[in-house]
Parts: sequence; structure tokens; C-alpha cells
Amino acid sequence: MKLILKDNNTYVLSFKRGEELMEGVKEFCKENHIESAFFSAIGATNEVELAWYDLEAKKYVTTLLKEDMELVSLTGNVSYMDNDIIVHNHGVFSFKDMSTKAGHVMKVVISGACEITLHKIEGAIERAYDDETGLNLMK
Repeated sequence: MKLILKDNNTYVLSFKRGEELMEGVKEFCKENHIESAFFSAIGATNEVELAWYDLEAKKYVTTLLKEDMELVSLTGNVSYMDNDIIVHNHGVFSFKDMSTKAGHVMKVVISGACEITLHKIEGAIERAYDDETGLNLMK
């Protein structure tokens, strides 16, 4: 991951082939003391783990996709819980036939390139476990 530009609280990041996006964003935020942010990304991938949250069962159901895809749109946020950075995001991915799959993104491995714009927010967005939903919600 490479920092391309910093303008006040906005960062432009570039990820290269083989890098994992979620861990890269998390590490960047740790290194730069960012506890809250929103981000968006576009790029290309060949490995994505998508999830759908089953509210009744209180667990994520995951699907691993391993083929060339465009990362059409990925939006997310950065928050803080139990002394750790939490990266939460959803994405849309397109295939050679132009069909798409979307969902909560657990993992993205970059195959070509990925460009992210991350906007740091002053202060900390905190999360806490919610018994009713089984999710770590903003508080």
C-alpha cells in the first residue's frame, strides 16, 4: 500500500497486486492514529470473501469468490472497539459477463490495482456488542 496524497484529513491510497485490502486499511489507520474515517474504493481483484448477515442466527454466512473481478464500488468506515481498529465495508463486484455480486466484504485480494480515498474524522467512533442483533454497533 502506498500513500499517494494527503490533503488535510483526506488520504489517497494505492494498493498493488497481492495485497489484502481490509488488513491494509486497518494497518494504515493504526500507523496514522486514525480511529474514525469513511472510505471508498475501486479496483480489480481475484479473491473476495463476501458475507450476508443472518439476523435470526446472529452470524455471517460467507462465500469465497476466486476469479477475476472488477471492484465496482466499495464503501466503508473505520471505528474503534476494545482497543482495536474495526474496518466495516460493503462492496459490489462485477464479472466478465457484467453480472455482479455484492455484500458485506470480509476480504479482498488485489489482482491489478486498487485506489482508495479515506476521509479521517476527528474523534473516535466507538462500537459495542449489541445482544439483540449480535452485531458490533456504533454507540
